[in-house]
Amino acid sequence: MVGIDKETKNRIEQITNAAQLAAVLEVSTEKPGNVTPTHDFSDTRYEDFLAGSIAIAHTIEEATLNGYKAGKGEISISEIGIGRLIFEGVSDVKKSHSGGNTHLGTLMLMIPIASAAGMCIPQRPRFNELRKNIRKIIEGSTVDDSRNFYKAIEIASVGGIRKLIKKDISFHELMEVSTKRDRIAEELTNGMKIIFEVGIPNLEKFYNEKKNIREAILWVYLLLLSKYPDTFIAKKVGILKAKEISEKAEEVLKGKISTEEFDRELRTDENSLNPGTTADMVAAILMLWFIKNY
Repeated sequence: MVGIDKETKNRIEQITNAAQLAAVLEVSTEKPGNVTPTHDFSDTRYEDFLAGSIAIAHTIEEATLNGYKAGKGEISISEIGIGRLIFEGVSDVKKSHSGGNTHLGTLMLMIPIASAAGMCIPQRPRFNELRKNIRKIIEGSTVDDSRNFYKAIEIASVGGIRKLIKKDISFHELMEVSTKRDRIAEELTNGMKIIFEVGIPNLEKFYNEKKNIREAILWVYLLLLSKYPDTFIAKKVGILKAKEISEKAEEVLKGKISTEEFDRELRTDENSLNPGTTADMVAAILMLWFIKNY
């Protein structure tokens, strides 16, 4: 980062650290149906997620730096290159382990967040301005961003998402046509409404109540899952099953069934009931919470 003062370098490093710590804490929490320290999938282990959480650092740092340059007016918002950064991030993660896709959805959320946080560095705005910057970044995306995103999908080997691909439209337009089937796409087109308005306030609430970050993560995960059927599950087994899983998550919150019982129900041989989208959103919530508070 040639030509950047020490304070700015420190801020960029803090944002990068927030992303890595968020990714590590998300996978290190015993969340029903996900890969955790005590539960691996047949093709992907806990260690794979840890390796990927470390490997995202380079692209998060570059996204933050590019956002900083855009905030200073040195480059345009469309030149931040969120599609290329998602592709490069997925490539770095792929090189870091031999398991399956671990961080595509997380990077789809974290790259715009990092870029928006970078834009905030020269602007020195309130935290709420970060959300406005995310909207600007997504709306300023290009066709090249979409083309690079397609490449990221191919590398991550996420077959179901291929049905959503529309060629020669901007990343923002691509996410708009994907909103009905993909919660992350929906979040990217509405300014991360659930993440900001439900996720962050409730993470703060649960943390203040429990004084334990992993317990707070578990409860915000269950809350999101109870309110918003997981689209990763819906793509595999249908929306009705996804809604059924949401109802079960609500029963856990109400104390009608235990987290252990719920976890056993979600662990199938094919991992088809893995609430992966919800986990990606939790990682993004954590990143933003660290940026806001620390």
